[in-house]
Amino acid sequence: MKNKTVIITGANKGIGKEAAKQIAKLGAKVYMACRSLDSANEAREEIVNETGNQNIFVRHLDLASVDSIINFAEHFKEEESKLDVLINNAGLWTKTKKLTELNVEQTFAVNVLGHQLLTHLLLNELKNAAPSRIINTASHFAGGLDIDDINFDKRKYNETLAYKQTKQANRMLTREWARRLEKENISVYSMTPGFVPSTELFREQNAVGKFLLKVFSLIEGRTIEEGADTLVWLASAEKIDGSNGGFFNQRKEEKCKFNNPVDEKKLWDKCEEFLSKIKVKDSVLQSV
Repeated sequence: MKNKTVIITGANKGIGKEAAKQIAKLGAKVYMACRSLDSANEAREEIVNETGNQNIFVRHLDLASVDSIINFAEHFKEEESKLDVLINNAGLWTKTKKLTELNVEQTFAVNVLGHQLLTHLLLNELKNAAPSRIINTASHFAGGLDIDDINFDKRKYNETLAYKQTKQANRMLTREWARRLEKENISVYSMTPGFVPSTELFREQNAVGKFLLKVFSLIEGRTIEEGADTLVWLASAEKIDGSNGGFFNQRKEEKCKFNNPVDEKKLWDKCEEFLSKIKVKDSVLQSV
């Protein structure tokens, strides 16, 4: 991946960090977009020492903050004219319901809407690098999405369902992006890392939850390296054996049970409704 530029959100921990390390080994320039700069700088030092690749850069990105996303994108544009691969990887699982400045439930804001905005803002750079790729970290642990009740106004808030609906949304929006960007020669894929119990994602689980996770990990668990493998493959392989917009597991495309173009368009429109209130350099964000 020499001469290629890659952004990875959530690259300071878990599969994001491992993907950053493996992609750095392949010679790419890597931007680690992270909320915690201290943790990210520690990870960067480790990656540079292990790979010998000095072209690893840490930049602040809080996907719950519109200003942070816009600032990240603007600074990236000042530094780079092209983006070969955008890996939307960062994820949140939280026990507490909280609404962000866009009046969106926080889990959805981070896992879905923040990446939707970031992708919009970096489209010109992706076009400049075409053929380029967007990769969304989704999950098998997905479902329960109610497009008309994303904020749990009609349903009782449930942290597990809040997370699962974002992972369903990741898979659905991947296909919608793929359709809209196909003529631009930008491919879009989603993937599941499988169940990786040693990531930071489950840090808010109680004692019972952590015990159940430990038991489940003995049956279905994957290491961080195994979880990141498909992510790295989708970012680096010369040819992907699968369809644009596809959902991948262990380097193979899987049939996605949420494949419904009507609902995908509806979800896209709902996200655009939230994002339409944002102004970027005095102009509203334009839809693709």
